[in-house]
Amino acid sequence: MNTLTDAGSRTTRVTSQSDVMRRNANAYASVGGAHAERAGAGAGVPTLLCASGRGGSGTSLVAALIAVAAAGDGRRVLLVDGDDLVGPHSMLLGVKPWAGWQDLRGGRVQIRDVATPISSSLTLVAGGAPRRAADDANSTPNPTERRACMRRVSTLGEGHDLVVVDCGSRLETLLASVAPQMHERVVAVLSGRDPIALAATFALCKAINHRYSELNIDVVVNRHDTEEARLCFEHVENGARQFLPNCPISFGGAVPLDSTLDAVLRGGMPFLDAAAGSPAAHAAHEFALRALTAMPSSRPGL
Repeated sequence: MNTLTDAGSRTTRVTSQSDVMRRNANAYASVGGAHAERAGAGAGVPTLLCASGRGGSGTSLVAALIAVAAAGDGRRVLLVDGDDLVGPHSMLLGVKPWAGWQDLRGGRVQIRDVATPISSSLTLVAGGAPRRAADDANSTPNPTERRACMRRVSTLGEGHDLVVVDCGSRLETLLASVAPQMHERVVAVLSGRDPIALAATFALCKAINHRYSELNIDVVVNRHDTEEARLCFEHVENGARQFLPNCPISFGGAVPLDSTLDAVLRGGMPFLDAAAGSPAAHAAHEFALRALTAMPSSRPGL
């Protein structure tokens, strides 16, 4: 796996990949999804489950940045929006999916119908309310339905180099997305050193460790520089050492506050363009490289 050695080369590479990704979107649409229904399709695909202990931590943005960064390197990435209410990723990426994962309930669509190509290397499974109207269109999926949908979505991972699932701040979404046969890591997004954020992140780690004791957890601190982020992580790590001695928790890095990125997104700039050259995108790219190095690959040579 090749890494980028300097900030200048990273900026150039992300920018050029952004252009390439858009130009090749139609090419992927013509061939994507051909093997999506094959039994056991998603087994063994490196998967990052992005979650937070409380809302407002920036989990969706971190998940999108990781997915776009990995796709910008030419890796085939599946981004899954686990939200069942708003579904922020379709809005963030500027697409109108024909169907989302909730439309799998009741068998109203096929699994290939929920895969929306964003580019030649990035595919979105949209969240939000069902798009194909039905009697249960306004009902919230129960835990059994949610898990069944996510199991079907996981089969779309075949042929991808990375799956990124945005689980948001709801524990039931995270638990429904865990597939023990996959190569998974949890990305716990921490928003700062305030007591509520620290307590919420520790509670998330505790809940994960209670259910899946061997599931690795990378704490990524959002909107902070690396020095401050390490201090935030140390608070969580100290609690884990005392009360969760066997919890496999590690420092995933920092995603710095990027006011320019926020401003251009609010101004309507497409996300792929806005992320190009962004310090936040660079940080997400570096994390993606480290995470992929730490997880076995389902494809030779990666």
